[in-house]
Amino acid sequence: MPPYDLVNGPREGAAEVFFTVAAAVSGETTNTNALVYARAALHLRPGHVDAALLAADLLEAEGQHDLADAVYSTVPVDHPAYPEAAIGRAEVLMAIERNDDAIELLKSLVASRPNDPDILSALATAYRRLERWAEAEETYSRAIDAKPRIETRDWSLFYARAIARERQGKWEAAEADFRKALELNPDQPSVLNYLGYSLIERGEKLDEALEMIKRAVAGRPDDGYILDSLAWAYFKLGRYDEAVEPMERATELLPSDPILNDHLGDIYWMVGRKREARFQWRRALSFGPEPDEAKRISRKLEVGLDQVLAEEANGG
Repeated sequence: MPPYDLVNGPREGAAEVFFTVAAAVSGETTNTNALVYARAALHLRPGHVDAALLAADLLEAEGQHDLADAVYSTVPVDHPAYPEAAIGRAEVLMAIERNDDAIELLKSLVASRPNDPDILSALATAYRRLERWAEAEETYSRAIDAKPRIETRDWSLFYARAIARERQGKWEAAEADFRKALELNPDQPSVLNYLGYSLIERGEKLDEALEMIKRAVAGRPDDGYILDSLAWAYFKLGRYDEAVEPMERATELLPSDPILNDHLGDIYWMVGRKREARFQWRRALSFGPEPDEAKRISRKLEVGLDQVLAEEANGG
């Protein structure tokens, strides 16, 4: 029989009621209401770990990162929920740019549980967010190897490792991971988009790449970046008229993105709408592109896209 001392007295009973209400309303109302109940539960029963995790998560969602850090830190190291708390705390630390502290926290967690794929994945994701690609790849590999069996939901591990490999120039290994992710989740828009766009950029398997991006758009029709991929695929294939509509839609969804505005300028140029092209390039510059991109856009404004492409083809 289960013990009867789970709730000791009216104070702990009230804490449990407050926590139950907080958990119930957290997905149905504002975070503020749920947070009030969760904090009340913690006030009445300071060691209520479930209430601490909920309160910390709500504080993080509200942007109160220092408070979230403090609440996550109350979970004892020997508590079964400590890994969840440590991973949540690492997220908070990264949000306030205490990246080294976040990495050290996750590394210590991995050291104590070296074969836990979820913990390894959390560390790998932290490395990926910091663009520490080699460490991300190695740690994602450890997470994959730690899985007792590969399941549908593990598509994200292969997708993330593929990105880490692609960023290091390991294209063959990256493509294999992208395709493994699609084997596990064939209609996943992010994977279809990333692989399709990468193939287009490389000039490889263009028909297959275009179909992948079309499937990505079908799965996520209001994603500006995926629409940009479709438009850019048409552009790379020389199908400029077909590129206009998805690119215009992409810039409607993400009007301040310099790359998308630059792409729309290029497409307008190729369909003869040169005044509009120059407007889009100026607009792209106003949104602060990376220095190399800004230089290229400025050159297009000086001499036009045709001349820039000719210079690039000649190694200029």
